[in-house]
Amino acid sequence: MKVVRTGSTMTPHSIVRSFSFALLAGALGIGCSDAATPTEVAPQLVLQDGIPVRDASAIQTDSTVYRLVRLPGEYRTYVTATYRNTTGGAVHYARCGTNSTGPMFGVVRTGPDSTRLYMQDIAWACVGGVPMGTIANGESVTIRVPVGSSDQPRMQPALKPDDLVGLLRVYFGLCKAKAPDSDSCDALPAAQRQSNAFLVTY
Repeated sequence: MKVVRTGSTMTPHSIVRSFSFALLAGALGIGCSDAATPTEVAPQLVLQDGIPVRDASAIQTDSTVYRLVRLPGEYRTYVTATYRNTTGGAVHYARCGTNSTGPMFGVVRTGPDSTRLYMQDIAWACVGGVPMGTIANGESVTIRVPVGSSDQPRMQPALKPDDLVGLLRVYFGLCKAKAPDSDSCDALPAAQRQSNAFLVTY
């Protein structure tokens, strides 16, 4: 089995800092909606003493609990997320730039925290017409996903650690089929491109 490992897919032109407050209530949307059918429903979220129990989600994180660290000018932690293709065929993914070696990704709240506002200080700034990437059957891709935010001095009300913590999931920009470019990605249902739930604390 060939293992494809990437670091963060961030390049100077792919992810930019965003200074707006974002409500991330759904999956990373790439040109489609995620209307799941009963066979595409994600494993039920189970908590034990407030901590998610690891499930069989398509993407697996290196832990189920992370702690934000106060650094100069930011609150930050990193989640290492791995997708292994066990579908029996190739899985294609949306890339942000020609130098990107892994799929675009996002972070969203989940479970009881799904309706809470969530601050994420990064946003994709992609060029158009980028060919899709491919993960062959048996291969995996690993991404180091930044979670947290830089300080937001102009934000009112002021940014609080509570805006950054809670139950979260990582999503990858995985597509149903190969298309001419990443802009045309018809995203897989959320259940097939999400991680297990994890808790971020401060």
